[in-house]
Order: sequence, then structure tokens, then C-alpha cells
Amino acid sequence: MLPQPDHIGPYRVLRKIGEGGMGLVLEAVHPQIERRVAIKLLRPEYARDAMLTERLFREALAVNRIEHPCVVQISEHGQLPDGSVYLVMEFLRGQTLAAWMEAHPGPAPVRMVVGLGAQLTSALAAAHDKAVIHRDLKPENLMLVPDPAMPEAERVKILDFGIAKVMAGTREA
Repeated sequence: MLPQPDHIGPYRVLRKIGEGGMGLVLEAVHPQIERRVAIKLLRPEYARDAMLTERLFREALAVNRIEHPCVVQISEHGQLPDGSVYLVMEFLRGQTLAAWMEAHPGPAPVRMVVGLGAQLTSALAAAHDKAVIHRDLKPENLMLVPDPAMPEAERVKILDFGIAKVMAGTREA
């Protein structure tokens, strides 16, 4: 189990959101401006692998290249004194599509499927226009979050561009 730091940069760590084989995701807050963020922290032993570190930073590049409201936003990256590398991203309140599907067995409401499908295709089209291919699209990497612009609907947010293919150039003129 990876030890949870008290602080990462200016952010005070509040709690662990999740943990995987290569690292963990933490909820944190910037105490001066009270901004909540999620921080993806790569274990130090993996951070020594240049290819894995590059993969984490490629995730930030891919996301910021796309600039779409249905793609999680990443604001910074860095490295801790122990060698761990991290990404700071927007904190999302909601659940993954995988969790929603587990809680609601059977067919999803047509209105929900159509709405989320339209959002997802719009985000993927924006990604492809910026020469980014996600390559790991699955219910665990799709977050459903409340959307104040659509009180009876949710917004989908695409997560985890860690194995995305970021090609040179874009399709835009």
C-alpha cells in the first residue's frame, strides 16, 4: 500500500479516493483558495520508469489539447522529493458508469443513453480533431456528474488518457 502524503505541492490531502496497482487517487484542497482537486499519484518505483512517467505526462498533454467539457481537466503535474510523480485534476462529484450500471441492472433509460451517447461522441470527435485517440474507453473510465445546465440529466466526463495515442499535429487548419 502506497503511503498517503499529507501535502502535495500547495494542496492538503483530505482522503484517498481510489488505489490501483501503479498508484492512487487522492482528494485534496488548496487551503488558501479552497479549490478541491483530485490528484493522481504514481508510486515512486514506477516513477523511476521513464516510459511510465512519460505516459502520465502524456495524459495531461492529451487532455489539455482536447479542451472539451466532457473530458476531465488537468491543471498541473509535478514530482515529489521521493520521486513520485502526480497530476492535479478537477475533482468530480459523481459515479462511474460502471458503478451506475452495477446499481441499476437491466436496460438504461433511452433518454439517458441518447444524452450520454451524444456527449461522448462530441468529446471523442473533439479528441480525434486534436489527434488524440483514447484507447481505453470503458465504463470505469466514464464518470457521470450532475450538470446544473441539465437538472434532470448528467454530464459524462471521460477519464484516464494514460494510454492515449497523441499524434503529431491536428486535423484542424
